[in-house]
Amino acid sequence: MSIIGVGIDMVEVERIKNAVNKRKNFLEKIYTIEEIKTNPRGEFRFQELAGRFAVKEAFFKAIKSGWRRGVTFSDVIVLNEPSGAPYIKLTGKAKEIADSLGVKKIFVSISHTTDLATGIVIITDQ
Repeated sequence: MSIIGVGIDMVEVERIKNAVNKRKNFLEKIYTIEEIKTNPRGEFRFQELAGRFAVKEAFFKAIKSGWRRGVTFSDVIVLNEPSGAPYIKLTGKAKEIADSLGVKKIFVSISHTTDLATGIVIITDQ
């Protein structure tokens, strides 16, 4: 197994909270409906949104594209296994690029505190 790329990103939870509350259409531009969750009181889980954002950025770094080449945030969908483990589902241009690079496996990890969230992505050819 060979590593094709590695990406890591860290984001302040407050930055995501401010963007959700102040920037029109931020949620729709960055996240799919599958990714947006609320707590039992109907409030956004900002640490979770920040972690998903960090993973998306980390994935862009791992495929060495950033936002260039037509990749969008909503092309990278960060979901959870029943166990809670995060995984990435790719669509659109992100999937095309990953396929062209020979990506077979995507390893993901997310961690957060009250204030910071971090995500790491490792992509391999097997």
